[in-house]
This record gives sequence, C-alpha cells and structure tokens, in this order.
Amino acid sequence: MMCETKRAKRAKEASLILLTQEEYVYLPLAIDIVCKEVGRRVKAIVVSPPMSTHGGFIKGVKKHFNAFGLYPFFVLSFKTLAFPFLSWLSRVLPGMGVYSVFSVAKKNRIPFFKVKNINSKEFLDLLGGIRPNLLVSISCPQIIKKKIRDKFELGCINVHGALLPKYRGLMPAYWALRNGEEFSGVTVHVLSEKLDDGDILLQNKIKIEKDDTWDSLVRKTKKAGAYALVKVIRMIEEGRLEKRPNREEEATYYSFPGKEDLKALRKMGRKIL
Repeated sequence: MMCETKRAKRAKEASLILLTQEEYVYLPLAIDIVCKEVGRRVKAIVVSPPMSTHGGFIKGVKKHFNAFGLYPFFVLSFKTLAFPFLSWLSRVLPGMGVYSVFSVAKKNRIPFFKVKNINSKEFLDLLGGIRPNLLVSISCPQIIKKKIRDKFELGCINVHGALLPKYRGLMPAYWALRNGEEFSGVTVHVLSEKLDDGDILLQNKIKIEKDDTWDSLVRKTKKAGAYALVKVIRMIEEGRLEKRPNREEEATYYSFPGKEDLKALRKMGRKIL
C-alpha cells in the first residue's frame, strides 16, 4: 500500500516534453488543444524536420504531387508557404489564431526548440536542462531510440491516426479512404523501437462520412488524437493505465500513396480537399 501511494503521488507530478515536426496546416491546432488541456505540464515543445523533407526536397514534392493531384497540391503548397508568414504576423496581431507549432508555443508560453536529430547529444543535453518525466509524440517523424526513451520515468507515448495494429505507417487517413473503410480512428500507444508498435493505451473510432475528404478526415483524426492524448496523460497521472497488445500478426503497413492510389480514390468518389 505504501509503495502504491508513493507511485501515485509521483505520477501526479507529471511533466512532459512534446515532440512533433514542422508542419503548418494540421498539427498546430491539435497541439494547441493538448497545451490548453494539460497546461503547465508541458515543459517544452520540440520540433524536428518534417517527414516531407526526408529523401530530399525534389523527391518530396514529386511524392506529394502524385498523391494529391494538381489542384490540392497547389492549395496545400500555398498554405505551407503562407502560414509561416501568418504565424509571424500573429506575433504582432494577437487573436489571429495559430499557424505554426512555434505560434502555439508562444501563445501558451511554452519553451520551443528545434532539434534536427532526436537521438543526438543535443537532445540529451536539452532533456538534462528540463528533466521531464513523460515524452509525448505527435507526428514526430523519427524513431526514438531506447537511450532516449529510458530517460522518462513515466514513459513515452505516441498518437497514431488509425486503429492499430491496422494501418501502421504513413498517411493512414488517405489509405482508410482509399480502401473504402467505414471507420477510421486514433490510437495512443507506448513508443517502442518499431514504427507504430508498442502496447495500446486508448483507441477511439471515427465514422467516415460520405462527404469526407482526405483533408476533413485528417482534421478529425488530429483533433480526436489530441483529446485522446490528453485523456491518457491524465490516466498516467492517476496511475490507472490499462495496456493491451498491439499485435504484430494483425498489423497492416502502408507507405506513401502514388498516382494509382489517387486514381482509385477518385473512382470511389473521394476527394483530397
């Protein structure tokens, strides 16, 4: 009993570091929800280079063009270029909203850092200065190695925009539409060495409506994922987590979609925007 009481007290003292990537269109609103809900528990927000830069700029542009088509690619590219300016403008015109992860950090008065390699000495030094006991990942594009994960007394958790173990990998909302699923969802799970692996902590289903686009479904999953994370953080603080296996034998994996997948999506009457 004494040991359990001590553990519960320690859990209530949770302080977290939030890992994500530099993405302007979908992530800021989700991260803002987490910051609003858990308040002072967030000790720092750390961004690493976005997934779209992996493999080089030209390759990233080509992949997104093939997956989205001309008009959606143009719109999303325009937003990606315009939102950093709007983020800068929001510093002098409060109340504009959040257009970047940095603007979320500034709005919520949370220290903000950029780290190229999450597994580097630079990040370890950063942890030494902050001393968080919980790591929270929202679309962090890097595998976090054991030497980093072991630094967090209360563990490391991640949110994925699908009902694991199905739809591990990239762009789960796209593939859910592409495959004609009736439901998508979100999963908060323990971070491990493998992508989208680790015990499942919480799952929520999301109904895919007839008029849902890739854009609308991504917004739904990001918002639902943010609230699911908040719930799990509170469960950790209260010492009442329940884990269940994220079964490898039931897993499906998906990579980045291409031209043929876009054609199939359109044949089903679905749109990107």
